[in-house]
Amino acid sequence: MKLRNTAIALGIGAATATGLSLLKVNKDLVVGSTAVVMGAGLMIALKEKNDLNLKERNYEYFFNRAQDKLELADYEGAIIDYNKALELSPKEICLVYSMRGNAKRNLGDFDGAISDQNKALDFDPLYADGYFNRGIAKFKKGDFDDAIQDYSQVLKINPKDSDAFFNLANVKKEIGDIQGACEDWRKAADLGDDDATQFLREHCE
Repeated sequence: MKLRNTAIALGIGAATATGLSLLKVNKDLVVGSTAVVMGAGLMIALKEKNDLNLKERNYEYFFNRAQDKLELADYEGAIIDYNKALELSPKEICLVYSMRGNAKRNLGDFDGAISDQNKALDFDPLYADGYFNRGIAKFKKGDFDDAIQDYSQVLKINPKDSDAFFNLANVKKEIGDIQGACEDWRKAADLGDDDATQFLREHCE
């Protein structure tokens, strides 16, 4: 099975730029030795912007550290950091739930993994990676029919997802549908998947 553990963390460039812009306004208000006091509204806006920047930076820190731990197979540590990232209410909430689900899957907690993918999909029913990762967990749990449904849903969202065709073929092979598996490996191979090309040679020719 092909896995998806890559992700993009929240960028803070735009928020930081806005904060710096406000600071520049404050600096420009100083003329010689006479300082013009900022209005309370601007001060509150600047504080709220700084708080937002700090929250986003903290989210980035915990999310990226979780990703590093996932790569190092420290799945329990990754889950702790994903939990902290979720507490900060990131914009990429689907992504964090999905990645935490992958960590749970790697620990053998397939029900927990499926639950997290469900949460990701509750926020965005068109989140293809949620179906993809849920399909892996269902496959490992032995729910082959449900795994087929999830990979089929990925392909409805993105008909050119070679990884989904490859994994769908592997599920079909597992249930004895060699003809169906060969058809899907061929589709994946046509999309440039070298592993699928190899499987075609081994199982379909």
